[in-house]
Order: sequence, then C-alpha cells, then structure tokens
Amino acid sequence: MNALADLVIANGTLALPSGAMRGDIAVKRGRISAISSARELTGSTVIDASGKLVLPGAIDMHVHFREPGFEHKEDFRHGTAAAACGGVTTVCDMPNTHPPVTAPGRFADKAEKVSQTAYVDFGLWAGGFYTEHFPAMAALGAVGLKVYMNRPVRKTDPYAGELSMPDDATFVAVIKAATAQNWPISVHLANPALDEAKREAFIGRGSIDAIDVCCSYRSTESVEALSRAALFARVHGAHLHVAHISLNAIEALDAVVEEKNRGCKITVEIVPPALEFSELSRLGPKGIPFAHSAEHLERYWSAVASGLIDAIATDHAPHALPEKQPENNPWNAPPGYPGVETSLPIMIDALLSGRLTLEILTRTTSENPARILRLAEKGSIALGKDADLVLVDPAAEWVVDETKLHSKAGWSPFHGRRLKGRIMATLLRGEIVAENGELVSKFPLGKQVRPSRTLPVTSRDEARQV
Repeated sequence: MNALADLVIANGTLALPSGAMRGDIAVKRGRISAISSARELTGSTVIDASGKLVLPGAIDMHVHFREPGFEHKEDFRHGTAAAACGGVTTVCDMPNTHPPVTAPGRFADKAEKVSQTAYVDFGLWAGGFYTEHFPAMAALGAVGLKVYMNRPVRKTDPYAGELSMPDDATFVAVIKAATAQNWPISVHLANPALDEAKREAFIGRGSIDAIDVCCSYRSTESVEALSRAALFARVHGAHLHVAHISLNAIEALDAVVEEKNRGCKITVEIVPPALEFSELSRLGPKGIPFAHSAEHLERYWSAVASGLIDAIATDHAPHALPEKQPENNPWNAPPGYPGVETSLPIMIDALLSGRLTLEILTRTTSENPARILRLAEKGSIALGKDADLVLVDPAAEWVVDETKLHSKAGWSPFHGRRLKGRIMATLLRGEIVAENGELVSKFPLGKQVRPSRTLPVTSRDEARQV
C-alpha cells in the first residue's frame, strides 16, 4: 500500500524525460514523490488529468520584469502572474534595471524586494564588469552573468554604462572571472560599429519601415561577434550562452555549429520564432525586432526541431505602448515585446501542428534551461523534483486576447492568433497557481532559486556523455 500523498494527478499523458507515459504523479511536500502507470497512487486531493498532457513547468531563462526602476512598464507582481498563466513556473530576470545589478548590495536588495510579489519561482542574473563583486553575487545565488557587447542607441538607458563591455580586454577579464564562479555567461552579441553603421545607412535613405529596423540588427558581418566571444570562451574554458540568437543574422546558426565542432562549450536560446515580416504591416514597431521572413522562420523552427537550439527564452520585454509606437518613426521604438504568457502556448501549438516532438518541447522549455543554470530541483517530471507542472488540453483551441493577458504592458504582438492546445492549470511545487488563463493564487508563492554549487555547467552533448 502506498502512503497517502498530498496530491495525485491521475490518468494524464506524462511528458517524462524517457518519453510519454500514461500514468499518475504523486506529490508530497511540494516534490514529486511517485510516478506510476499502475493507477495505484492515492492522495488527499486528486486531479483527473484524463485526456490531458502533463508537462514540466517551463523555465524562462531571459525576462525583463523591470523592477527596480522601470515599474511603469512591468513589475514582478504582473510579470510573474503572466508567467503563471502561461505555464512558466520559473523565470530568470536580467540585470538591466535601475540601478543595474552589478554589486552584491544591489543584488540582495532586488532579491528581497521581488520575493514579496513573485507568483512563480525566480532566479536573478548578475551583470557588469566589476569582477571583484562576482564571488559575493555568486554566494547570493546569481544564476549566471549577463554580458552586453552592444551599445544601446537610446540615451535614456541609464544602466548601459555599467553593463556593456567597453573593450575586449575587459570582456576577457569578465569571462575569466565568471568562469571561476562556474557561471554560464549569457551574451548579447553585437559588433557596435557594424550595427550602428547599418542602422545609420537605413535612416540615411529615409526608411521608416519596421522591417528595416529588424534587419538593422542582422548584418552578416556582425556574426563576427559570435566568433570572437566563442574564441574567448574556448581559450578560458567558459560556458558561453548565446542570448536571443534570432536577433542576429541567420548565419549565426552556422557559426554555432562551427563553434560546437571546435569544442566551444556553447548553448543557444531563441525567442519563439513566430512573427513574419508580413505581419509588420499590421503591427508596425510592436513586432520589432523578432520578425523574420518566412524562409528564415522555417530555418529557425528546423534548428529548434533538430536540437541545435537548446532553450526557448522570451526576452520578455514589456514597453508602454506609447514608447513602442513612436509617431511615424519606428527607429525610436525600443526593441522587444511581452512574451512570457504566450511562449509556452506557441510552443504547444507547434507541437500539436507537427513542427516539434514532445521530447524537443520539454527539453527546450524545461530540461535544458534547468541544466544550463544548474537548477537541480527543476526541469523535469522525475522523482524528487519540484512538482512544477502544467496541464494542457490538446483538443482545445483558443485565441490570444491581449486584454486578458497579465503583463502590465497590456498588449501583445500575438493578439488575435489562434493556437492549438490550452493550458488548463499551472502548479508550482504542487500548488495550483493558475487555471484556465486566470491567476488563482491568493498570495505570491514564488521563491528565489539558486544554482547548485556542485553541478557543473554543461552543454547538452557533455550531459549525454556523463
């Protein structure tokens, strides 16, 4: 006879690391305590998941929840509510806040503040080039280091001076110091001189086309930045994690393959490749910068399906709508859009449309992010893991309605899109936090996640050899 669990999720199709299985999950004290196909588990509460997919909660490695300093755009209360309703149970927030997270005091202050309003678990990235602060921020639980190779074109970004690499000598010193902390190094790739020259060339021709704004980030020559960062990483044994690879030219995919073949410890994330250039006639600047030609979108989907892309990460970048729609000048629009609530649904739609396998879906949205960030208690449906789970009705269809989403931004480039599969419930450590697109937590349950100090940072290929 099995001990009575706190919760049993019964009769679901479970997305296990070994493959799909019809069965039950038992939860005890917030952890997965048993998995069975024999319908023998008993619990004080039972959720019937017949006809439902049961996925591990998604981990979004790359969000901007704007707190502290830019709460008019977003905050942790709204951002994590959106995450919960979108099936994301762990988010990792970037350091480009005001003040930027470049010192242990700022890190500790931010962690304490946002922990009071987080509806899902959260990690925090460290930033900057003050290498003397890295050990203390690692001790406080930083999941890794974010490095910006670009120079923001807007003078209103008060954090830029403390986060962008001023030169390659500093970049190399940062890579060495971050590697000493066993951190993955998330890099915003850019060659500022080339990128700015392309931007100015478009503006000089009088372009006010949102497609040109997207293309201004993607000069083929600027792929050099990936090769340069990878060289530095190889020399110093660092783990290079490429942020939002679809911000760059499509040739960056080929460069990743080349760097893997050279032995670089490199992982790659992508924003769900779901916006076509043709949609910018309707969206305008709201689709900048992650809209692409149909041909390139197919290449990105193929890269996800083949396993070349390690993680789906949204770069959730909520901007107030007036900022995102500057009058008659898309060049003044800040890049990015809110995506944390629609990311997993878009990936589920891709699964049900035949673009992806269930294995690739769970690897890219959960398993690989947990592995890259060394989150030992997260990432899969397995014994002892946190019971972070998402129940999906694969037979349902729904239409994205930006008025019902939870980001403070209040808009979405995917408004009106019909998607297959509906998230019915999101569980955080065995507690239902969202149902049918609505937040149900009476108070925030989120906790800070910290990387394991004993697990190594590995690439997918290295993990398979262990």
